[in-house]
Amino acid sequence: MLLIATGGTISQGRSKPGGEQRPVLSASDLLARTTIETDRLHCLDLPYPDGVISSGAELLTLARTIEQATKAGIDGIVVTHGTDALEEVAYAIDEMLSGTVPLVFTGAMRPSWAADYDGEQNLEQAVWVARCLLPEYGTLVTLHGDIFEAWSVYKSDTVALDAFTARRGAPSGRVNEQQVELDWQPTRWNRLGCLPHAMSYSIPILTLGVGDDAALLKLVGERAERSIDGLVVASLGAGSIPPTALGQLRRFADAGLPVVCCSSAPSGPTAATEYYPGMYTELVEAGLIIENFLSPRKARMRLMLSLGLNVPYRPFEREA
Repeated sequence: MLLIATGGTISQGRSKPGGEQRPVLSASDLLARTTIETDRLHCLDLPYPDGVISSGAELLTLARTIEQATKAGIDGIVVTHGTDALEEVAYAIDEMLSGTVPLVFTGAMRPSWAADYDGEQNLEQAVWVARCLLPEYGTLVTLHGDIFEAWSVYKSDTVALDAFTARRGAPSGRVNEQQVELDWQPTRWNRLGCLPHAMSYSIPILTLGVGDDAALLKLVGERAERSIDGLVVASLGAGSIPPTALGQLRRFADAGLPVVCCSSAPSGPTAATEYYPGMYTELVEAGLIIENFLSPRKARMRLMLSLGLNVPYRPFEREA
């Protein structure tokens, strides 16, 4: 098994009380603080400032490192990461490499010097999950005893120890002491399944509000130096888009720009036909792609990967 440490709160320390926090704990340092048997566990450090991947190149470096490790015979991988970006990075790895070996992401809500530091327990539980589950479960995230699918997990609180929850319903499982409890079988999703050579991050998320006229899009269209590669729209609830904004979105779609429409609600589908019969036909006819399962941040990640692979964006859906 391989432990990859990328920084973040789980690895933060300080030289003196009240001193500056910075990621100082390596993968081996993190392991030394746990009760995990390390005889068959290898360590690798890929530190990012604050545990946040800030470019497509850095994300692909992590993906290629995981890919190389699986080809070398590693039978499970745990990645520690900063919690602010954990949901996006774990999902991206799931899109590219899911099903190869057990892949589990974890982190911490408290730094290592805090009395209620949660990094040790989270890391131990992540290792137990990686040792117990089949690769078919896809990339998983575990914190505070909960197990989540990477596509569904999101950070719902900035400071709580149980800050993570699932986009649709309860967590997928629990870790109790060294027992991993799951009451579901692996679900097949239409993942992309490969790594692009490069990724573009020029894909903004436009969050709409009541009466919004999408004025920012007009500025983007008028200034060539602000050109973008795609757009993700966080609609009002179940795919509702103010009429004044729809015209701006149609203009971008007519120009060949991929425009993905998600719900800004934390759970539920974007298209709820019982609420707005006929509305989604109008959106599709305007050239928008309706994404029912993913949050706007994850739809943006899927669009970045799709563009990097030079394939059209397909909504994230269960395979038959």
